[in-house]
Amino acid sequence: MSIPKYLTQIVESKLGEIVTLKQRESELSLMQKISDTNREFRSFSDVLRRPGLNLIAEVKKASPSKGIIRDDFDPVKIATSFEKSGAAALSILTDTPFFMGELPYLAQIREAVHIPLLRKDFIMDPIQILESVLAGADAILLIMAILTPDQAQSLHSFARGLGLSVLVEVHTAEELTSALTISDIELLGINNRNLDTFEVDLETSFTLKSDNASNLVWVSESGYDSLFQLQMAKENGFNAVLIGEGLARHPEIIDFFK
Repeated sequence: MSIPKYLTQIVESKLGEIVTLKQRESELSLMQKISDTNREFRSFSDVLRRPGLNLIAEVKKASPSKGIIRDDFDPVKIATSFEKSGAAALSILTDTPFFMGELPYLAQIREAVHIPLLRKDFIMDPIQILESVLAGADAILLIMAILTPDQAQSLHSFARGLGLSVLVEVHTAEELTSALTISDIELLGINNRNLDTFEVDLETSFTLKSDNASNLVWVSESGYDSLFQLQMAKENGFNAVLIGEGLARHPEIIDFFK
């Protein structure tokens, strides 16, 4: 598997974080903590199956390509505002080196809102999934561009077994083909960003979406900044859109979901 150049540095950083995490705590101890908490999950997939186009609003301070997106970044305030404006679920960036996110944001936001939370990070090891459960996530993201099909299947099954929902993200037709082989896949996201050029093209979603997998929850990600684009996503059969930068720079598009 060849990882896109854009993701190579991020993956190397994340592998280092995983080593540190395993040195600090074992999977067995994390499993015991999860058993002791007996936490409940908010169904990420159920809210996205509601009629119409649903919004996954992203709590995001920065990105490698755009730099600082929100100077006045208050994750809890932003999250509660999104919920009040009609978001069905929230995506919380927890990667620190590249997106200026923090894992504790999950717990802080969970106390303030009632809708499901997706941990958006670069998940590559089961210990990160255990960490996600303890942090307060209801769902995790699996990015096919950084995983082999076998890795994706293993992580997907592990997460579902713990009670998490799993959004599987693809960027290309090849990744989509691999993702559709995952048993029990329920949530499929198409990211419109080209990882080689950084360009964003909404046609990526509209071209790749398969009418043969109508049982799936389809999510279109990246590039939305107008009501017209949202209407296109709805007409192309998507259940939801995930929007981060678009909401920060064009807050008026929230009106589509009110």
